[in-house]
Amino acid sequence: MHTIELYWTLQPSVNTVSSIERHCKNCGKTVRFTDTAVRRHNANGKNIYRFSIYKCEKGHTWNKKLAIYKSFTEHVEVLEEEFSIDIMEPEQLNILDYQGNGCKVVKIIIDRADSRLRLDKLLAEQLVGWSRTQIAQRIKAGLIRLNDQHVKPGAAVCTNDCIMIWID
Repeated sequence: MHTIELYWTLQPSVNTVSSIERHCKNCGKTVRFTDTAVRRHNANGKNIYRFSIYKCEKGHTWNKKLAIYKSFTEHVEVLEEEFSIDIMEPEQLNILDYQGNGCKVVKIIIDRADSRLRLDKLLAEQLVGWSRTQIAQRIKAGLIRLNDQHVKPGAAVCTNDCIMIWID
């Protein structure tokens, strides 16, 4: 069986600096808050909250809620998603080329993921030859696995995750 191993780094692109105008309690007026690209997590007993730290020109901070995760050991299911980050796209893969070359398995290791990404959406953006529906069907059938586990198509992809894709 022929296997291809790839390494992807998923990070916010340099040109997408997010900023928001809102009232700063410390400044006492409406100012521009800029995303610092720092992320923070908080937990209460049932949920884990992910925040993005924004700063105004004077250094005052504001935390923008990005997502709420249900608190359980796998931390896979997301209850609410309020924000998504554009990623610097790795080179797109043409699955049909791999299929024609006799490759049976493509292994993708995520070196770094600065944002929460859905497995099916990430693969649909990066794989040429399969639609998002086809990818979701393959995930459900166990032909695409995350960390060698059978997961849902909306499973979160994080740093150090391993995506295994079995090609027909």
